[in-house]
Amino acid sequence: MSLHKVRAPNRFPQRRWLRITPYLSLALLIGVIALIWWWWTRPPKLFVAVVTLAIAGPAEMPVKTHYEPFGIAADEDGNIFVSESTTGRIYRIPAGSYSTESTSQNETIITEGLETPSAIAFDDDGNLIIANTGAHTIVRFNLETNRLSVIAGAHGESGFADGAGQEARFNGPVGVAVAEDGAIFVADTYNDRIRVISRDGQVRTLAGGSEPGFSDGPGAEARFDTPCGIAVDEDGSLLVADSGNHRIRRVESNGRVTTIAGTGDATDFDGAPFDAAFDEPAAIAVLDKNSFYVADAEGSTVRLCTFGEQASVKTLAGGYPYGLLDDELSKARLNRPTGLALLPGGELAFADSGNGLVRALVPANSKIGRRADPKSVTIQIPEMRALLEPRWPFDPPHARRDIAGTFGEIRGERLPDHDAWFHNGLDVAGAYGETVCAIFAERITRPLSVENAGGTRERLRLPLFEYIHLRVGRDRNDQPIGNFAGGAITFRRDANNQVIGVRIRRGTRINAGEPIGTLNRLNHIHLVAGPATYEFNPLLVLRLPGLTDSIPPVIEAVTITNENHEFIYEASGTRQVQVSGKLRIAARVYDRIDGNPRYRKLGVYRLGYQVLNASGSPAPDFKDPRNNIVIDRLPEDPPSGPNAVLLTFAEGSQSGYQGATVFSYLITNVTRGGEAREDIWDTSKLAPGDYTLRVIAEDYFGNQARRDLPVRVMR
Repeated sequence: MSLHKVRAPNRFPQRRWLRITPYLSLALLIGVIALIWWWWTRPPKLFVAVVTLAIAGPAEMPVKTHYEPFGIAADEDGNIFVSESTTGRIYRIPAGSYSTESTSQNETIITEGLETPSAIAFDDDGNLIIANTGAHTIVRFNLETNRLSVIAGAHGESGFADGAGQEARFNGPVGVAVAEDGAIFVADTYNDRIRVISRDGQVRTLAGGSEPGFSDGPGAEARFDTPCGIAVDEDGSLLVADSGNHRIRRVESNGRVTTIAGTGDATDFDGAPFDAAFDEPAAIAVLDKNSFYVADAEGSTVRLCTFGEQASVKTLAGGYPYGLLDDELSKARLNRPTGLALLPGGELAFADSGNGLVRALVPANSKIGRRADPKSVTIQIPEMRALLEPRWPFDPPHARRDIAGTFGEIRGERLPDHDAWFHNGLDVAGAYGETVCAIFAERITRPLSVENAGGTRERLRLPLFEYIHLRVGRDRNDQPIGNFAGGAITFRRDANNQVIGVRIRRGTRINAGEPIGTLNRLNHIHLVAGPATYEFNPLLVLRLPGLTDSIPPVIEAVTITNENHEFIYEASGTRQVQVSGKLRIAARVYDRIDGNPRYRKLGVYRLGYQVLNASGSPAPDFKDPRNNIVIDRLPEDPPSGPNAVLLTFAEGSQSGYQGATVFSYLITNVTRGGEAREDIWDTSKLAPGDYTLRVIAEDYFGNQARRDLPVRVMR
């Protein structure tokens, strides 16, 4: 009986447990499903800022040369690996070196001797897979043995062929991605195809055809245009940054291609996937099954593409104006991002190619990165000048040429409802159809380096120099000039045999003095010096044999207005003017160079003003002239207020290929060292009395002109 009393209470809880077990099991199942659902659909970490992690080259500041990172990958410990285009190296940036607490960089060269390496990715064994673009190969670097080996393709041999390993042929492959089964997918960029290398080394074509173009469809019927970035989505399909088509494409395992985002217009525009626009997308990083990031190179943006019920393309950071600024997302400036890698802490690292840096988008709690100083991490004028030999961009290289336009001149018209902009290069005159030669040895680093083919502004952009107003790779009759290696340059023509597209393979080397094209009907080469968005006055950089100048600038007139731009006085003579309050001064000035035609008016290098006492000594605060305008590099537009052109030139300024040339500089404003801002002459800081307002204009060679204007300061 006592035994029964002991057992009975134990059986009752057991039966109750059995009754509720199905409910608990169901609840647990629902919980697990909910957890999985949250994991797969969780929103990405909210990025709040852009920071700099490292220079993509030797850890020297200031840098001595220009670097262009392209591919980027990160391991699970946060070590970052980056491919550098100009040196042919792969660098390792240790995880601890880019933390906020770190005070130094210690990048390590892990391998070199590559030919313009592009995208990099890890395989399952921890090896780096590298698109060795300039050598037309896919290579593997073993981080344990430091051994580099060719997976597929033949070194230095471009072409197209499927087959086993080194029997296959590629043409400047830029993108690589590794699948879970070990297969390597390749964006065979200048073959306009997507290829796959199986684990046993067999190469086959998955999608794309023999000519660049745009069309969706199965395998060989689909068309790409210079595809660069490639990534394996979580469902096993491929995401492709189709750079020349300005679209994002999906490639299924059977080769079928569909477009999933982008209108095809070369611009940056957010919105629904088929309303959004990209500008040469270069890389993709998968976040989860519903979203991925895009490095939109030419638009200088990093974008988030989200699919599902709220499908959209959203810019996270960057856009116009381009440049270098580490700050909160809305203020940060980027310069041609080309590679992406997610870090263990949730940050998104990217290769900021145009700035030569590795940077990152970071969430609020991130402990990595710092602000970069552009004057330390970007090549400066003395370092760039030291790289160059004396020569002109024609043959013979030492024959003096006519300068037809200088850096920093206004173009267009500084008038209401008119466009005006800075002339960003040096115009060197030549004859129609004359051959233009490279002024410096460089490699092509942009996958699409030629713009506006067939137009008067056709241009070729290299890392440090840009050449505008030429037929790239062609003679005056639009026929190939024949100095590019086989397959390095290709032309696209319309039904009338007119050139409408020119493509030069990334990695192509152009030596100083080699022909790059011929002058079009504008009869001059517009030569831009310096990295894109950080251009310098070419006269400060180039060594131009025989160029002399003994002619001082001409000051045609001085205009004084009040702080509201209301006219007070224009002096073309020397009569005294009464002034008071806060004033603005404009000087109408032009320059000439020895040997130039008398009608040719050029911009001035340095302008300013000084106030002198009646005795001729400097007035208070004017011990030295205020050289407010120094045309050493183009100024960036300030974040608010008038743009830099409006801050530099007074109303009525204009120049171009037709009409009058008027350079009226606002010499009380400041334009120098890449900065433009408003300033003013405050006469209230001077005692009433007679003074001399001295306007000073100086050219690059040191020739100086002055205009003294008697003024009486009133109260």
